[in-house]
Amino acid sequence: MMAAGYDPVKYKISSIQNWNTVAPGYHSDWASKERGPFRSTAELIKAADIRSDDYVLDVACGTGAVSMHAARLLGPSGTLVGIDFSRGALGIAKSSVPTGHFAEMDAENIGFDVKFDRIVCQYALMFFPDPVRVLSQLWALLKKDDGKLAVAVHGMPEGVPYFSTVMEPVLRHIPDIRPEGAPTVHRFGNKADLQKVIASAGFSKISIEEFVFECEAGTFEEYWSDYMSTTANSIRATIEGRGLGVVSAIKAEAEEKARKFMKGGRIRFPWQVLIATAIRAQD
Repeated sequence: MMAAGYDPVKYKISSIQNWNTVAPGYHSDWASKERGPFRSTAELIKAADIRSDDYVLDVACGTGAVSMHAARLLGPSGTLVGIDFSRGALGIAKSSVPTGHFAEMDAENIGFDVKFDRIVCQYALMFFPDPVRVLSQLWALLKKDDGKLAVAVHGMPEGVPYFSTVMEPVLRHIPDIRPEGAPTVHRFGNKADLQKVIASAGFSKISIEEFVFECEAGTFEEYWSDYMSTTANSIRATIEGRGLGVVSAIKAEAEEKARKFMKGGRIRFPWQVLIATAIRAQD
């Protein structure tokens, strides 16, 4: 049963609208530069162990960061398919990976009747309203013999201060900004929670590896501007609608929290990432 105030359909619609807006900046400033957490893309691909003749599915492919790496490993008999619910992100993915096949599709309602050798998913599992439904569909789409899933998620708040440095003050000043029960970026940042949700969909031989990357976020003003225009884009109007006093208080608290990550006047955040692999258990 969904918590009061949280509507998964409205959440998806809002997410699609947000991603259509931020996709170009997200791609140019983060994904294409393999900045911060996107240094995990190469690690995710390594964990997936993609072979030249594999059929590969990139779930919630976004602007094609993972798809691009996967496509480089495929030969003439290999196939890359990417799905995402954001038309704006898919347009960039298609341009970035011309050899791939991309479709606008909701990961909770995948419409394929083919089997894949490898399925990859970077920074999306925690945002699905029903992650078990998604994972169960991915389990069914994997080949039985040696089909493999590889998933990357962000770590806990203390491990990803890029998010928490601003979001913790936001939640203190505007506690109702996030509907109760809504997905959060740190939802599977704990290894035990990530293991549990993957196992619940029928996967076996689950392995989880932790990585910590560094993210250069610039001066505090640069970090604040970047955060508000990308990560907080969907809630920015709500934050600013509470008035200059609230915004100033949030900003001041965030700046104080950011100081411990300052080196030479610039912020260098650690960024914890978990990468899980699993196989399809036999029926």
